[in-house]
Amino acid sequence: MGRPDRPAPRAVTMAAAPLRLRGQLRRSERGFLLEMEDGHVWRLNGAQDFPPLVDATVIVEARKASSSLLDVLWLGPA
Repeated sequence: MGRPDRPAPRAVTMAAAPLRLRGQLRRSERGFLLEMEDGHVWRLNGAQDFPPLVDATVIVEARKASSSLLDVLWLGPA
């Protein structure tokens, strides 16, 4: 309970904002990869099978899970 003359404190979350990245969608033996123009390659966790988009330029919205892994929220053509 807060005092009536003071607003209640806001909750602070540590959730990172999703990334929006552009690159080439590649298929590997273990799943999908996003190959960036700068040479960085991301593994994509949660990407479904997108046959028409393989080897095409795509936009990925995802949360960074590690230095090389993205948890995909959305993937579509660029």
